[in-house]
Amino acid sequence: MHKQSCSILTVFLLTAVVTAEITLSPKITPQLLSETSTGRNRKVWIHFTNKDHFKEEELENAISRCQQSMPARVKYRRLIRAERWQADFTDLPVHSAYIDQVLQIGGHLRSRSRWLNAIGLEANLQQIMQIEKLPFVRSITPILTYTTKLYTRTESQIPTVPPANQSYGDSDTQITQVQADFLHQKGFFGAEIVIGLLDTGFSLKHTAIAHVNVIDQYDFVNNDNDTSDQFNQDDPKQDEHGSIVLGILAGKAPEQLIGLAHQASFLLAKTEKISENGQEFERVIEEDWCIEGIEWLEGKGVDLINCSLGYSDWYNFRDLDGQTSKLTIAADLATEKGVLMVVAAGNQGTKLGERITVPADGFKVLAIGAVNRNQSISWFSAKGPTYDGRIKPDFVALGEQVTSIIPDTRSGFSSTNRGTSLSCAVAAGAISLLLQAFPKATTDQITNALRATAVNANDPNNSYGYGLIRAKSAFEVLLDQFGHTGNMPDPISIKPLANLKPITWGKLKPSFELLQNFPNPFNAETWIPFRLGTDGEMKLSIYSSSGSLIQTVDVGHLEPGNYTSRQRAIYWNGQNYRREDVVSGVYFCVLQVLGESAQTSQLILLK
Repeated sequence: MHKQSCSILTVFLLTAVVTAEITLSPKITPQLLSETSTGRNRKVWIHFTNKDHFKEEELENAISRCQQSMPARVKYRRLIRAERWQADFTDLPVHSAYIDQVLQIGGHLRSRSRWLNAIGLEANLQQIMQIEKLPFVRSITPILTYTTKLYTRTESQIPTVPPANQSYGDSDTQITQVQADFLHQKGFFGAEIVIGLLDTGFSLKHTAIAHVNVIDQYDFVNNDNDTSDQFNQDDPKQDEHGSIVLGILAGKAPEQLIGLAHQASFLLAKTEKISENGQEFERVIEEDWCIEGIEWLEGKGVDLINCSLGYSDWYNFRDLDGQTSKLTIAADLATEKGVLMVVAAGNQGTKLGERITVPADGFKVLAIGAVNRNQSISWFSAKGPTYDGRIKPDFVALGEQVTSIIPDTRSGFSSTNRGTSLSCAVAAGAISLLLQAFPKATTDQITNALRATAVNANDPNNSYGYGLIRAKSAFEVLLDQFGHTGNMPDPISIKPLANLKPITWGKLKPSFELLQNFPNPFNAETWIPFRLGTDGEMKLSIYSSSGSLIQTVDVGHLEPGNYTSRQRAIYWNGQNYRREDVVSGVYFCVLQVLGESAQTSQLILLK
């Protein structure tokens, strides 16, 4: 009995010493002390101080190399959507030597994030204490561990409403309710837009989605390139939820299902595991996979990410501040890089005190709630506000009786799907059509147009947000702002900046017409075509986005004709008047015929 008491006392004193030592460390979050067990493994984020670039010159060189290797589509999207094309510290990889030194101490590597400059690790308290002493470790924070039901998909007992548009079949309501049919009539079906999906997996065996252009896919759960269910690796129906979401966006079966953006291209990221050997899977690591998925999608050049996932049980209301969840931070970082993040608000609307889920609390992410076919808020749709008082959700879309494929069939369809996962996909589809219509619009311009025109715009609240999306009305606002759709020159009047002489940037006159340069974006050299209705003296000027004169080309006197081929168009070698190569960015070329108003076009240089 005495020996047992001594043993207990020894363990108690050891725990006290360990706790005291950790308390003295500013690197370790106090939450890690909530349990006294020293042997139990803890799941933590290890944040590093740098990325092995100790001198400013080294960091600048590393960023420059990263910029050079960045895909052109990523540069273009960042430049246009976020008005910032340069790579930065967040784009650099986590330093592998730091990871190796941490793993030498012990623990199991769960994930890594270059944006957060951190790794997810599972280790015991003694190992964590040793890791925090490493000079390159900035802080250690816990990954909270509980489980949550991420979505519901229950049979609806409400009779199906007959569709008004028979070509859409039962998918009519989800399309027309957000006015996406108007954009379809205008010829916008998502072509040239890349949509990224974060979900449970994807099967392309159904005939309605067999046509989908999948640029790439990755399974972050099993670390392979197949996101569909695989024998001896996934439980049955693992890919069901993701396939239903993909069907809402990309399905094509006239008279039965038409996806809102069925001409878009897709990047598929499997970041969610439903179950393992028939048992509900412990879900906390899925947040880590989701962060890796967001970074992967952004680096592949995605325009919009649909995140029909959400996490709640390991967060308190005070955590929904847009700054606590690592996943929320990553989602907001994606928006800063020009990606529109559309996320499910969550299905906790029936529980008293339950709120939106992570990452719906982000500052710039668009959280989507659910309504039924009568436009009433769905009983399960999670509500705001965020802890710091911001309105959430941002918008709503159809989340009950949503039509999509039946994944385990070749040609079956169902209108009994329910959840904010599905309203999120409906909203993402409508927004992607606006991206196609206005490829030069920033993420803020798209968001502002949606907020100004949604059904509840004048009285937003924490059930509907700004209300049901009205894509037609948002289209009209953007059309007034840009004066056109597509990549045509901006026919708007502006006040010239800096050295830019007063020029009328108006609609094209019949006497001559400036066309879009080719290629665009370009690297180093480009050709600027035009048509001339009458003879005249021609002059071309190149300006920076700030209005500074970069270069002039005296074209001379030309006869009427089409100057559209490479042999006849005006050539620019990407240099200024000092014969120096200009940097990547947006430029404007202004073509003028002596005695007439000038025409302008936007050029994008990406190196």
